[in-house]
Amino acid sequence: MSKLTVDYISDMHLSFYLQATSNGYDEKQMESFIAKNIAPKVQGEVLVIAGDLTEFTRSGFKFLELCSKYYSKVFFVAGNHEYYLSSIFFSGMKKDYGGESLEKIYELCELCNATDKIVMLDRLNENNGIYEYKGFKIAGDTLWYIPTTFRSWWFYYISSNDSRFIKSMLSRKQKIINLHETSMDWYESLPDDIDLMVTHVPPIKSRMSSCYYVDVDEFKAPVWIYGHDHIEKDETIGNTHFVSNPWGYESKDFAIKTLTLKK
Repeated sequence: MSKLTVDYISDMHLSFYLQATSNGYDEKQMESFIAKNIAPKVQGEVLVIAGDLTEFTRSGFKFLELCSKYYSKVFFVAGNHEYYLSSIFFSGMKKDYGGESLEKIYELCELCNATDKIVMLDRLNENNGIYEYKGFKIAGDTLWYIPTTFRSWWFYYISSNDSRFIKSMLSRKQKIINLHETSMDWYESLPDDIDLMVTHVPPIKSRMSSCYYVDVDEFKAPVWIYGHDHIEKDETIGNTHFVSNPWGYESKDFAIKTLTLKK
């Protein structure tokens, strides 16, 4: 029997724990944070971060690179915050990426692809969001939601930063439709032998708004790591074990959880 131990976290939101400048975070500050909150808790061979690490692309990559010193591989999927383009985060962001959020994701893919130890799982990446490691097939993507009710559309337009900070030449409505449709096309095309699914948006409902989950016809993996709703989860539904370990905006213990894949 083959085994793979996996440490997992989501929704780390580093800007709530690290001091940001216009260019992101100081590397020494990141090193200190990792040495205190991640390094002593390492149990798995690989680390999975299920999105919403930070809005800063290059600092986010550097953080992944620093984490990779403690793991054989670091797997990462983009959350909605990785798409954000706003002067709130730094003044040159819109100019750097031409006002297109997808350019941030393409850059992050390129940065990760240039390393041996960091794997960016995304439908837009050259790996098509699928990576085989030690005989285990791991698939991942943001897996975008779509508002399905009047209340959810109201939340998306009025309350959610996604409608404002995810930038596109498309309208606010069409951009989320396109993100959802391309994600679902990717998901429906996946092979049947996926061992671990990693997404930011969950395929199970834990909050009322459909901006916090996405409906799928079937669960295509026996184990599924996700984030986004900031609700800790460890539950089996049908034949799939769902887990989520969000740090959120006010983490007190910076927990790292571990699971074991077997086949």
